[in-house]
Amino acid sequence: MFLFESRPPFRTTEPKWFAILRFFIAIIFSFALIFYAWNSFGEFVLSINEPGLYISEINETFAYPEFRICPKTLSNYNDNDSLNIHNLYRDISESYSYNDENFHEFQTPIYKDIRKGNYYLISNDSNCRKLTPPNKEASTLRSPFAFLFIITLNDSSVYNYFEIEFKSINISSSKDHNSAKTLRPNQYYITRGQYVIYEFLIKEKTSYSSHLIGWLGLKANIDATFLEIEEKELALPPNVSYTVLELKPKYDFIIHEQQKFQINITKIISNIGGFYGAISGIFVLFFGASKLSPWGICQKYICWWTYRRSFKRSLARRYVSRAGIPLAEDPRELPRGASLQDRIAVLEHLLKEYYLDAYYLEKLRVTRERYLDIRNKNLEAVKLLGDEIGDDLTDGVGLERLEEGSTS
Repeated sequence: MFLFESRPPFRTTEPKWFAILRFFIAIIFSFALIFYAWNSFGEFVLSINEPGLYISEINETFAYPEFRICPKTLSNYNDNDSLNIHNLYRDISESYSYNDENFHEFQTPIYKDIRKGNYYLISNDSNCRKLTPPNKEASTLRSPFAFLFIITLNDSSVYNYFEIEFKSINISSSKDHNSAKTLRPNQYYITRGQYVIYEFLIKEKTSYSSHLIGWLGLKANIDATFLEIEEKELALPPNVSYTVLELKPKYDFIIHEQQKFQINITKIISNIGGFYGAISGIFVLFFGASKLSPWGICQKYICWWTYRRSFKRSLARRYVSRAGIPLAEDPRELPRGASLQDRIAVLEHLLKEYYLDAYYLEKLRVTRERYLDIRNKNLEAVKLLGDEIGDDLTDGVGLERLEEGSTS
């Protein structure tokens, strides 16, 4: 880090005022980095229990929902045969006032061909009625029609309201051609003798099973589908014996809600790393690059003493020799019996292991050894034949030819 490289003792080749200025700027940059990191972690702590909610529209096709209607009363009365539901449809462009002329059955001749089979299937479910959507294959809902259900009870029935529970809905997407989505539990109630309009919208919500997943910057992993109902009530003529439910979509798209932590640990690390890289670049631009350091904090400070001692022993076996310690002892004061060649050999090994990539130099050495081996074999063959040895076998003129032959 630039702060540790700029602290005293200063470099002897630089003016003292310049070294002090560099150290002062390094302190300022270090405090800026600490403040930025502290502020980032503070924002993360403040929003640690409040994931953001991102809302978008998805143009996916969907069918009408499957639901169930059950008659309810405050008493223990049970009349399974009194509930009857008649399935019709209504042109949305017509007025909301109820009269017989505004309703058209699917089975009437004028609509039989273009709407054949597009009505709810009604089946018994205990004392309730289960209503299966008209189209199991999800289709767009842009036609100007709404489904109507006329609910009737026997005059002797004591049921005074109905419970409606939506079960599932089919959605077609690019990933899943047609999939049934189970709706989260929802219950709605209709008072008997009312005209009720249900405009529904579909919401898909993606949330976290645990906040830890969001803190680590991972995607939310729980998907749920909801049906939200906007309810309207209209008056029916007095003393009617039926109840009317109108069901229609509010939008022709799906609303997607996704939980997401705006600040997470991954983002904090990325931001701090980017800020550190920026101020380090500015510092290098004005004061030059820091020295290369092949050893980090673990080797210097953090790791336990036994590891550091073992690390020092391994370095000593490799780099402490009769020629002294490279870069640490003065090469002009070599011990007795030491040569400068030994010091250079240790220094080369240090550079190769920690600083320089010697891949192509190693490749060149292998090629040269192969060349020398081939040349020696050729010399032996010439001697056995009693021929004169040419210049291309005694010097380096034929290097390229022999090298080509050795690599083919």
